[in-house]
Amino acid sequence: MITVLFGGSRPEGNTARLTKMALSGHDYKWFDLTQYQLHPVRDVRHDGTKIDTYEDDYKKIIDQVLASDTIVFASPVYWYSISASLKAFIDHWSETLMDPNYKDFKAKMAKKDFRLIIVGGDFPKVKAKPCITQIKYSLEFLGATLSGYIIGTAEKPGDIDKDSYALNRAREWQDTLNK
Repeated sequence: MITVLFGGSRPEGNTARLTKMALSGHDYKWFDLTQYQLHPVRDVRHDGTKIDTYEDDYKKIIDQVLASDTIVFASPVYWYSISASLKAFIDHWSETLMDPNYKDFKAKMAKKDFRLIIVGGDFPKVKAKPCITQIKYSLEFLGATLSGYIIGTAEKPGDIDKDSYALNRAREWQDTLNK
Protein backbone atom coordinates (compact mmCIF):
# COMPACT_ATOMS: atom_id res chain seq x y z
CA MET A 1 0.00 0.00 0.00
CA ILE A 2 1.26 3.48 -0.92
CA THR A 3 0.49 6.57 1.14
CA VAL A 4 1.16 10.09 -0.13
CA LEU A 5 1.74 12.89 2.37
CA PHE A 6 1.10 15.96 0.25
CA GLY A 7 2.22 19.30 1.66
CA GLY A 8 1.37 21.65 -1.18
CA SER A 9 -0.96 24.62 -1.07
CA ARG A 10 -2.32 23.92 -4.57
CA PRO A 11 -4.04 20.53 -4.76
CA GLU A 12 -3.75 20.52 -8.56
CA GLY A 13 -0.38 22.28 -8.75
CA ASN A 14 2.94 21.15 -10.15
CA THR A 15 3.92 19.03 -7.14
CA ALA A 16 0.58 17.20 -7.16
CA ARG A 17 0.80 16.65 -10.91
CA LEU A 18 4.32 15.22 -10.76
CA THR A 19 3.41 12.99 -7.81
CA LYS A 20 0.32 11.62 -9.51
CA MET A 21 2.34 10.95 -12.63
CA ALA A 22 4.97 9.03 -10.63
CA LEU A 23 2.21 6.91 -9.06
CA SER A 24 0.22 6.34 -12.24
CA GLY A 25 -0.95 2.74 -12.42
CA HIS A 26 -0.69 2.27 -8.65
CA ASP A 27 -3.29 2.43 -5.91
CA TYR A 28 -2.51 4.97 -3.22
CA LYS A 29 -4.03 6.89 -0.33
CA TRP A 30 -3.58 10.67 -0.64
CA PHE A 31 -3.40 12.88 2.45
CA ASP A 32 -3.48 16.60 1.65
CA LEU A 33 -1.88 17.70 4.90
CA THR A 34 -3.22 21.24 4.52
CA GLN A 35 -6.70 19.80 5.05
CA TYR A 36 -5.84 18.23 8.41
CA GLN A 37 -5.35 19.86 11.76
CA LEU A 38 -1.90 19.29 13.22
CA HIS A 39 -1.26 21.05 16.53
CA PRO A 40 2.24 22.13 17.52
CA VAL A 41 4.31 19.24 18.79
CA ARG A 42 4.37 18.62 22.56
CA ASP A 43 7.89 18.04 23.83
CA VAL A 44 7.74 15.89 26.96
CA ARG A 45 11.20 14.32 26.75
CA HIS A 46 12.44 15.96 29.94
CA ASP A 47 9.39 16.30 32.18
CA GLY A 48 8.59 12.66 32.90
CA THR A 49 5.16 12.67 31.28
CA LYS A 50 3.98 10.52 28.42
CA ILE A 51 1.84 11.09 25.39
CA ASP A 52 -0.98 8.69 24.68
CA THR A 53 -3.68 10.88 23.18
CA TYR A 54 -3.87 13.28 20.25
CA GLU A 55 -6.33 16.14 19.94
CA ASP A 56 -5.71 16.70 16.25
CA ASP A 57 -5.69 14.59 13.07
CA TYR A 58 -2.20 13.16 13.49
CA LYS A 59 -3.18 9.70 14.78
CA LYS A 60 -5.35 9.00 11.74
CA ILE A 61 -2.48 9.85 9.42
CA ILE A 62 0.33 8.09 11.30
CA ASP A 63 -1.77 4.92 11.58
CA GLN A 64 -2.18 4.96 7.79
CA VAL A 65 1.56 5.50 7.36
CA LEU A 66 2.33 2.57 9.64
CA ALA A 67 -0.05 0.35 7.65
CA SER A 68 1.67 1.28 4.38
CA ASP A 69 4.61 -0.24 2.55
CA THR A 70 5.63 2.93 0.70
CA ILE A 71 5.33 6.52 1.89
CA VAL A 72 5.79 9.39 -0.56
CA PHE A 73 6.48 12.84 0.84
CA ALA A 74 5.40 15.41 -1.76
CA SER A 75 6.09 19.08 -1.21
CA PRO A 76 6.77 22.27 -3.06
CA VAL A 77 9.97 23.96 -1.97
CA TYR A 78 8.98 26.90 0.21
CA TRP A 79 11.82 29.16 1.28
CA TYR A 80 14.34 26.39 0.58
CA SER A 81 12.58 23.85 2.77
CA ILE A 82 9.68 21.43 2.71
CA SER A 83 6.24 22.88 3.39
CA ALA A 84 5.12 23.76 6.92
CA SER A 85 2.31 21.20 6.80
CA LEU A 86 4.69 18.35 5.95
CA LYS A 87 7.19 19.55 8.53
CA ALA A 88 4.42 19.71 11.17
CA PHE A 89 3.57 16.08 10.46
CA ILE A 90 7.20 14.99 10.78
CA ASP A 91 7.59 17.01 13.99
CA HIS A 92 4.82 14.87 15.51
CA TRP A 93 7.12 11.85 15.29
CA SER A 94 8.66 13.19 18.51
CA GLU A 95 5.31 12.57 20.21
CA THR A 96 4.98 9.10 18.72
CA LEU A 97 8.39 8.18 20.09
CA MET A 98 7.07 9.02 23.57
CA ASP A 99 3.72 7.24 23.14
CA PRO A 100 3.58 3.80 24.81
CA ASN A 101 0.95 2.77 22.26
CA TYR A 102 3.63 2.99 19.55
CA LYS A 103 6.48 1.14 21.29
CA ASP A 104 7.64 -0.36 17.99
CA PHE A 105 7.40 2.91 16.02
CA LYS A 106 11.08 3.06 15.03
CA ALA A 107 11.21 -0.62 14.02
CA LYS A 108 8.09 -0.30 11.86
CA MET A 109 9.25 2.91 10.22
CA ALA A 110 12.67 1.37 9.46
CA LYS A 111 10.97 -1.16 7.17
CA LYS A 112 9.14 1.40 5.01
CA ASP A 113 10.01 2.46 1.48
CA PHE A 114 10.25 6.25 1.81
CA ARG A 115 10.39 8.52 -1.23
CA LEU A 116 10.38 12.29 -1.76
CA ILE A 117 9.05 14.50 -4.53
CA ILE A 118 9.89 18.19 -4.34
CA VAL A 119 9.20 20.92 -6.86
CA GLY A 120 10.55 24.45 -6.87
CA GLY A 121 11.17 27.36 -9.16
CA ASP A 122 14.49 28.82 -7.96
CA PHE A 123 17.11 26.33 -9.24
CA PRO A 124 15.72 23.49 -7.10
CA LYS A 125 18.19 20.89 -8.36
CA VAL A 126 20.77 22.86 -6.37
CA LYS A 127 18.87 24.88 -3.80
CA ALA A 128 16.46 22.10 -2.74
CA LYS A 129 19.26 19.73 -1.76
CA PRO A 130 18.85 20.73 1.93
CA CYS A 131 15.26 19.40 1.73
CA ILE A 132 16.62 16.01 0.76
CA THR A 133 19.17 16.10 3.56
CA GLN A 134 16.48 17.13 6.05
CA ILE A 135 14.32 14.13 5.11
CA LYS A 136 17.31 11.75 5.05
CA TYR A 137 18.42 12.76 8.55
CA SER A 138 14.87 12.55 9.91
CA LEU A 139 14.48 9.04 8.52
CA GLU A 140 17.96 7.96 9.66
CA PHE A 141 17.01 8.92 13.21
CA LEU A 142 14.28 6.26 12.97
CA GLY A 143 16.56 3.71 11.33
CA ALA A 144 14.84 4.25 7.98
CA THR A 145 16.24 5.36 4.63
CA LEU A 146 15.13 7.54 1.77
CA SER A 147 15.07 5.16 -1.19
CA GLY A 148 14.54 7.78 -3.89
CA TYR A 149 13.64 11.33 -4.75
CA ILE A 150 12.57 13.46 -7.67
CA ILE A 151 13.33 17.17 -7.91
CA GLY A 152 11.09 19.04 -10.32
CA THR A 153 11.59 22.52 -11.70
CA ALA A 154 8.40 24.56 -12.03
CA GLU A 155 7.25 28.00 -11.05
CA LYS A 156 3.95 28.73 -12.79
CA PRO A 157 1.00 26.35 -13.08
CA GLY A 158 1.74 23.68 -15.67
CA ASP A 159 5.49 24.34 -15.79
CA ILE A 160 6.24 20.82 -14.57
CA ASP A 161 5.21 19.55 -18.00
CA LYS A 162 8.37 21.24 -19.38
CA ASP A 163 10.76 19.46 -17.01
CA SER A 164 11.69 16.38 -19.04
CA TYR A 165 14.14 15.15 -16.40
CA ALA A 166 11.50 15.09 -13.64
CA LEU A 167 8.92 13.56 -15.98
CA ASN A 168 11.35 10.78 -16.94
CA ARG A 169 12.10 10.09 -13.28
CA ALA A 170 8.36 9.91 -12.60
CA ARG A 171 7.98 7.32 -15.35
CA GLU A 172 10.86 5.32 -13.82
CA TRP A 173 9.00 5.29 -10.50
CA GLN A 174 5.92 3.86 -12.20
CA ASP A 175 8.02 0.79 -12.95
CA THR A 176 10.03 0.57 -9.73
CA LEU A 177 7.23 0.96 -7.18
CA ASN A 178 5.79 -2.29 -5.92
CA LYS A 179 2.37 -2.92 -7.39
